[in-house]
Amino acid sequence: MTDLLIKLFVKDYKNTSNAKVRERYGKFAGVTGIVTNILLFMFKITVGTIFNSISITADAINNLSDSGSSLITLAGFKISGKPADEKHPYGHARMEYISGMIISFLILVLGFELIKSSVEKIINPQETRFNIISILVLAVSILIKLWQSMFYRRIGNIIESGTLLATSVDSRNDILSTSAVLVAAIIALLTGYNLDGYMGFIVAMFIFFSGIRLIRETIS
Repeated sequence: MTDLLIKLFVKDYKNTSNAKVRERYGKFAGVTGIVTNILLFMFKITVGTIFNSISITADAINNLSDSGSSLITLAGFKISGKPADEKHPYGHARMEYISGMIISFLILVLGFELIKSSVEKIINPQETRFNIISILVLAVSILIKLWQSMFYRRIGNIIESGTLLATSVDSRNDILSTSAVLVAAIIALLTGYNLDGYMGFIVAMFIFFSGIRLIRETIS
């Protein structure tokens, strides 16, 4: 599916040595990420609010941050594709690394904020209601994130982009964190045992350490 989308939306897609074609790949990846992550955010924030779930809400906000990351990626590729000028005799390609660093810091800050929210819910637990709708939303989200991870990795390998490969890892991490939330929802639905705050904390820690790792990789 990714190859078909590339053929449809990336002009002259085979000429990856061309800076303009590389920029088109980056823009395409950025727009795709923005659209898919905003849709996931809207679905999850609605479900998280209705069922009073901090773990689903945390997962939703994580998707919103992913959308912001895609926006930064889009801007990064647009700027890095600019030709050399008097102030930048070697071009603007390193802007892609800067955008990758910004993405990493956003992930780090988000994880810290969600850790605080989850700890508050563990200390002061509230009733959380799950049903088949919330479980279906989480399951579909996992499938979309799986596709996203493969999508970013494919394009990242084609144009040798560290930013997109890092974004692929982030999407893969989202699969694991959403799976943890899904397990908590199923347990709550079957047994009535509320693990919402704990799973929210696990997701938040996962996000936080992913941010640290991505910062180290970008600096390297």
